[in-house]
Amino acid sequence: MNRLATAYLSLLMSLAVLLFISGTVRAQSMGVVVQENNADIILNNGLIQLTFSKPQARITSLIDEMGGRHLELLNTSIGMYFDANGGRLRKPRHLANAPKRRSYFVPLTGRGCRVIRHGNSSAEVIFYAKPSFWFPFAIQAHFELRRGQSGFYAWVIYHHQAGTPGGAIAQTRFVIKAADGHSVFTHWAVDKYAVQSPLMGVLPEERIIQKIQDVTYLLSNKQIWCKYDYCLFNYQFLCYGLAGHHTGLWMTWPSTSFFNGGPLRQELTVHQQHVGDRLAKNNILAMVDGAHFGEAAVHVHRTDNWNKFFGPVFVYVNNGPSLMGMYHQARQVARQQRAQAPFRWLHSADYPLARGAVEGAVHMTNGHDPAGAWAVLSGNGNTDWALQGRGYNYWTKVKPDGRFVIGKIRPGVYKLSICGGNQFQQFVRHNIRVEPDQTTNLGMIRWTPANRGKTLWEIGVANRSAREFFDGNNVRHYRNFIRYLKNFPDDVTYTIGSSTPAKNWNFAQWGWYSKKPYWTIKFNLPRQQQGKATLTFGFCAALMSRGGLAVTLNGHRIAVLHLRKSGAAVYRSGGQDSRYQVRYVTFNADSLKAGLNRITLGFTRAFKAPATYAQQMRYHPTPVGAVIYDAIRLQVMH
Repeated sequence: MNRLATAYLSLLMSLAVLLFISGTVRAQSMGVVVQENNADIILNNGLIQLTFSKPQARITSLIDEMGGRHLELLNTSIGMYFDANGGRLRKPRHLANAPKRRSYFVPLTGRGCRVIRHGNSSAEVIFYAKPSFWFPFAIQAHFELRRGQSGFYAWVIYHHQAGTPGGAIAQTRFVIKAADGHSVFTHWAVDKYAVQSPLMGVLPEERIIQKIQDVTYLLSNKQIWCKYDYCLFNYQFLCYGLAGHHTGLWMTWPSTSFFNGGPLRQELTVHQQHVGDRLAKNNILAMVDGAHFGEAAVHVHRTDNWNKFFGPVFVYVNNGPSLMGMYHQARQVARQQRAQAPFRWLHSADYPLARGAVEGAVHMTNGHDPAGAWAVLSGNGNTDWALQGRGYNYWTKVKPDGRFVIGKIRPGVYKLSICGGNQFQQFVRHNIRVEPDQTTNLGMIRWTPANRGKTLWEIGVANRSAREFFDGNNVRHYRNFIRYLKNFPDDVTYTIGSSTPAKNWNFAQWGWYSKKPYWTIKFNLPRQQQGKATLTFGFCAALMSRGGLAVTLNGHRIAVLHLRKSGAAVYRSGGQDSRYQVRYVTFNADSLKAGLNRITLGFTRAFKAPATYAQQMRYHPTPVGAVIYDAIRLQVMH
């Protein structure tokens, strides 16, 4: 491109930006206009226009008004709605007159709806729902459009009254059904995408050849599309969405404290559904609570008075000349939203504005380094933070000097957990009281891990993650078990001292094998050992469809490990579940001889993988089964 063409293109882009900015400035001077009739509520602030259907209790239209575009961004037959998956904890004894039970509920109706005008600066639409026979929770879903913002806020408040039937919430979410196909959006983008894959990709419109699993399809371009390939961990949630034709539609997260499961719970972001035989229905999800990858549902008992505020999320619309430019600008807005939260304009008894903080410093008495460990505040009970959902969770990483600070905490009493630091068992301290507008200083926290003797060797790092292993940071693929056959045609043999986790230890051991029905760990010792030896195994995930995991030492079986199903990571493009499991194998240390020793790990009912790719493709990962390792350590107590 010559200099004249470059200058001309630069001028055009500058004019486009000026037109966009001038349109935005004019719209910012406009207040929020509300129109209401028997069927609809329309909110318009000059940047976007929202239409709410009263009978359907949902948003049926989202129009981009910037620069006079008047562009519809939603599938107007579905739009944006709120729903839940759950029900009663116990079946009632007499079901003769009970309404039909459903697994999913769209609990809002137009019978409970009102509009609140906050002058001309904002307007709020609220849909209400009373507890129902199968879903014993009262619900308020709020949507607010504010002056000068090309986006709107959404949040939901649940209430369970003591004396009503107990209930469970497996997941609850806002769902955006964007415009179909490539009519408006051509690409997806997921913030801090959790694998070694592109940050942004083309929305598939390929023909579906075969449905392999729920929302998992083999496409005509030979690719497998699965919505679980686009999951993020809670600590990664900031911004994701759709972009195309100079328009972006983004889900941004000003806060994540209402998430269940702490930093390592995983959830959905964007996905596509089929229209006929093609993937053409574009979705953006705000999974404010979820139970994927082994996460626990929220359980509320008959005797419980329980309230929880989920949100707000901020649905953001922008325009721009480039896809990545719109994405990065949306990220900037998301960071600004997070810095401003909690929002002073949001007035609710369930959303306290006066927050507190907790700080401290971690010292590990065994000399290990706590840097990078998670410091997590969760409910004050005995339930692991990774399986909590009734209350609120806050977290941060421990700094290299051992210090940590967690801010913007709702007042209350919490449990502090320190997880990681290459330890299989975490540090826990109860009764951490957080007061409004105060910092609770915990001082020096002395963490004394269990002593099981001298460490002879270890594979991996005990931190509830398999990322340090081969392919452990590249797990968002539906058929990882086929990838293993290509990467380890002779199965895994790991030699202590020369092998490395990143090259020689696959993140998952599958229930089928290439040549040998076991993995081998080889190590040399200078002398025979005395005392008690312990092999410690940390498992990020397990689905043992085919027996247990047999452990042998120098040809003698010393244990068979049986693990409960931890979740869906084995068959849903995951590297870990929320349910973490540790197993100890103890034996007499004199079984460890001077010279070469061998430990093998193998499924008791492992089977040889089919020879051809076509045959391998016929298998589903569930019957194959697998364990996903966190770390393995051998110690001897003399």
